[in-house]
Amino acid sequence: MKSNLIKKGLLVLKYLAVYYLSVKMICFAIPKLLFMQFRILHYESFLPLAEISKYQHMWSFFGRSYNYNIFIGLIELLIGILIVFRRTRLMALLLSLGVCLNILILNLEFEVFFAVPHIILDFLLTLLLLAEYRKDIYQFFIANGGKFSNNLQKSKNGFIRILPFLYVIILTTGYALYAYNLKATVNDNLTGSYSIENLKINGSAIELTTGKLGSEPMLFFEHNRQAVFSINDSIYFGAYTSKHENISMYFNPPLQEIKRIKGKIEKDNSIIKGIANDSISVRIEIERLSMEQDYLNNLYN
Repeated sequence: MKSNLIKKGLLVLKYLAVYYLSVKMICFAIPKLLFMQFRILHYESFLPLAEISKYQHMWSFFGRSYNYNIFIGLIELLIGILIVFRRTRLMALLLSLGVCLNILILNLEFEVFFAVPHIILDFLLTLLLLAEYRKDIYQFFIANGGKFSNNLQKSKNGFIRILPFLYVIILTTGYALYAYNLKATVNDNLTGSYSIENLKINGSAIELTTGKLGSEPMLFFEHNRQAVFSINDSIYFGAYTSKHENISMYFNPPLQEIKRIKGKIEKDNSIIKGIANDSISVRIEIERLSMEQDYLNNLYN
């Protein structure tokens, strides 16, 4: 009796590990397929190479190619789907072993330390699940000529048989819809790097010099709703929200004593007109950089 309880407990733990790995792989795959995960902040692309971290180096490398993201995403999606079926679980685990080991080395070498515990867990779970197949793996890969056993029995419970199919369809479709809706909140027509041609406060032009990024006064709208001004030897970080032609920006610490700007974007995102601090008129003339000046400006459109 006690032995049966232990076996059932181990079986439950096994399937928890299987579905945990499946959820992780699918939920990391879909953002890659939608080109959401390895996005680069525009202002970071103007930092000198020697000043950016190893983490930024790696992130920018993976984020440079959409086709490469598709490749990685499809592999992770394949693992997440195949691992829930007994007949294809070994293939998924062998793929997962290579993927997890590669990610672990990348995270360690490029100092993505916050992600190291997560990938170590995924790697160890993959190894533990592979232990069940150790004899078959040895027979096939080492003894040369062996084959995997084919003693799987079909479950008599119809619901148990279709449960993996329902799981794959519901999770993949549901998370894809969630990720797509999340991506839809990003205005990629606005997101990008801009040079500031003119800044007027209460009708008076403000003299601008270059900031810490770029060779001229700059304004960056990031996909994470961060607004960054690089002017007068300084950088000002803030946040923004936009809907249609309306835009609101907030700065803390203030931008030239301006804490917030509310207004409209006009003429193909080249003019921002509005009110600062609820009483001061503001007009900002900007020009979107060309792809030659900042490749990120057209990468996600």
